[in-house]
Amino acid sequence: MKSLQSIILVAFICFSSFGQTNLTKESKHFFTGKLWGFLKYYHPEVGKGTYDWDAKLTELLDQTSSFENTKDLSDYYVKWVNDLGTIEECKKCDEESKNASFLKNFDLSWTNNQYFTTDLQELLQNIKDNRFQGKNHYVDQGPVNEFKPRNEDVLQSLEWSNPHHRLLVLFRYWNYVEYFFPYKYLTDQDWDEVLKEMIPKFLSVDSEAAFHRAVLDLVVKVDDSHAGFVTPLLKEDLGFDLMLPVQLMWVEEKPVVVSILDSAKNQNMLQRGDVIMAINERPVNDLWQGNQKYVWGSNPTAKTRLLQFALLFELSDSASISFQRGDQMMNEKIDLFKYYELKIESKEKKPWLFLEDSIGYVNMGKLVIKEVDEMMEEMMNTRAIIFDLRNYPKGTLYSIARYLNNKPKQFAKFTRPDYSYPGKFEWSGESWCGKKNKNYYRGKVIILFNERTQSHAEFTCMCLQTAPNVTSIGSQTSGADGNVTRFNLFGNHYTTLSGIGVYYPDGRETQRIGIVPDIEIRPTIKGIKEGRDEVLEKAIEIARK
Repeated sequence: MKSLQSIILVAFICFSSFGQTNLTKESKHFFTGKLWGFLKYYHPEVGKGTYDWDAKLTELLDQTSSFENTKDLSDYYVKWVNDLGTIEECKKCDEESKNASFLKNFDLSWTNNQYFTTDLQELLQNIKDNRFQGKNHYVDQGPVNEFKPRNEDVLQSLEWSNPHHRLLVLFRYWNYVEYFFPYKYLTDQDWDEVLKEMIPKFLSVDSEAAFHRAVLDLVVKVDDSHAGFVTPLLKEDLGFDLMLPVQLMWVEEKPVVVSILDSAKNQNMLQRGDVIMAINERPVNDLWQGNQKYVWGSNPTAKTRLLQFALLFELSDSASISFQRGDQMMNEKIDLFKYYELKIESKEKKPWLFLEDSIGYVNMGKLVIKEVDEMMEEMMNTRAIIFDLRNYPKGTLYSIARYLNNKPKQFAKFTRPDYSYPGKFEWSGESWCGKKNKNYYRGKVIILFNERTQSHAEFTCMCLQTAPNVTSIGSQTSGADGNVTRFNLFGNHYTTLSGIGVYYPDGRETQRIGIVPDIEIRPTIKGIKEGRDEVLEKAIEIARK
């Protein structure tokens, strides 16, 4: 039995992807990418900007290409890291932060990997204990403490055919998320597993378009509605900017026409309530499932906002559209257009108006700060005010909250990266709204939202939810709260990420979850066909009670 156990152990080591005698190209790159990122933000000499760190990655990749086992790799890492300079004792590193730590993102356990030699483990521990302090050469703090990459080569001369260049793009982005993305702990896929999956994808691309697709695939994996990636080549390759001349929405698990964007270009072919069943004879469910790896969003509901693009990937000019209108199946060849080619027919309501039974309605996407006082003064004696946040508001939350509350109230708190200990975050800052006000609004406050409610709109929801007599109605929001950090990936191609963590005062998350309604109401196909706003109808019903 003992002999059998020994055989099993040897077999495990030999066939493990990171085993002593089976060190694959991908596993070497995995360790190299993590080590390179760790040293970038932790090593004192690297943090000061002493080295051309991108060139050092190429050196690492070249020098480790022939290693076949982890001992040789570990020995080389030790020599290579020691050549970067002596690690001086850091007395400041033992000081505790004045802010409470947030550790859900923090994980340096890989530095004690069982396949690393003791010398390498001790060396990495020493760097961690005596890490760089001060302003890192490669990362800066934005206006609200979000991370901002700096002093990075914008890679205008990046050669997509060079695997080292492709891995540089991958390792840069992966380590940005590893150390500075506040919601790394919420991704569906473990972030280490993402790196293991993406390395062979980045190595195997055979065209520039395939490289851009691999980058998009990577960005989508952060599960953040703020994190998109579109390039001219992706538009050409995927058709990312083509759409029908109508607005589609995912209703009752089907893509449904909810409005006509350009009547002249639609030529009355599609109508409100039409259910799209197939495109060029391919069922829409197959198209949607097959293309979701290129669709970003914090949750499945948020991803449906890109539905009308994702269903048309890799098409051009026109498509055969099969759709259901009532009990009748129909098919039309319909021209496709780029968004800027459509003359969008605006049907937005005024900033505010009065509905029946002394009920006020506010379109938060149109109301501006200077109009708040006039609006609230007109509505102070209404029985209810409906604030419609199925749009993007214009910074009016604090002005409105002064009328809705009788005292100041906290509605959010934040986490930010701990730049003295990358990977760790700390609780830092709160948001309050309202003021002492004896003459505050005493009617019902009703907030409407859906998947188009994102970021500042979600933050506004949190603020308005502090009102004493408030009801939230609608469906899951985008789940991407907080500010945005924007940075270059390569060339003139940028992406974005949520930059700081935003939470309710009791620690509840909004990222990915979104704002949770008190009453969940979604549009129906029947209601859309009849031209009704069922969410607003429910709000009016609640206001009457």
